[in-house]
Amino acid sequence: MASLQQSRSAGARRAVVRSIADAGIERPTRRSRKTRLALIEAARALLEEEGLGALTVKAVTDRADVAHGTFYHHFPSTEAVLAAGIVESMREFALEMERGFADAADKSWVLVASLSSTFRMLAAHAALSWMLERPHVLAEALREACGPFARHDVEAMVTAGDIPSDVIVRADRYWEWLIIGAIFDAAKHPGDRRTIESNLVDLVLRILGLEDARIASLLARLRSSGGGRRTRSATAKP
Repeated sequence: MASLQQSRSAGARRAVVRSIADAGIERPTRRSRKTRLALIEAARALLEEEGLGALTVKAVTDRADVAHGTFYHHFPSTEAVLAAGIVESMREFALEMERGFADAADKSWVLVASLSSTFRMLAAHAALSWMLERPHVLAEALREACGPFARHDVEAMVTAGDIPSDVIVRADRYWEWLIIGAIFDAAKHPGDRRTIESNLVDLVLRILGLEDARIASLLARLRSSGGGRRTRSATAKP
């Protein structure tokens, strides 16, 4: 019985991860894409307004104004539509940050502020507890939605001469798990959130090979600014 339950649980996790991978894939018809997006937006709105407990198939389809059975043509479960919604909200958040920093001259600061903003967005997310129970789903969402922007920031630092080019591959391997580890710590010790955030930024900058003096300067700027650039929360806790 235990092995059967584990198998079902593993199957459910794979379905959620597949849903994340499909989040950026266009469907064959415009109508189908529109319906999928309506379901995702309905799930996001319910999460933000009423919390995780409100996410039922009926509530999502009623909010999206689609037939109950239509839901299963797009998602295998409410967990899957929630995962897709998290990806979309993170992607919008990352796009907003990119626009905000488009003209910034200090590329290292762009990375620091983006990392800080992402940490704070996740720490305040309405689905934080759900994500922390499924860290592989969160890791996939971060890679899918924020990964391209993080790589762009690191490449800009290389072009600016802030870091050597050989760190790109190394930094791309596990950055999302550094963020997830910090989020776990912040959830356990909310009173130490600022210190945890600072330690996360410090660790990432050291992995990238910045000099100690430069790291100290960036951390001081982060503290004096109160964190990264303020953006609209992806899905803040109500």
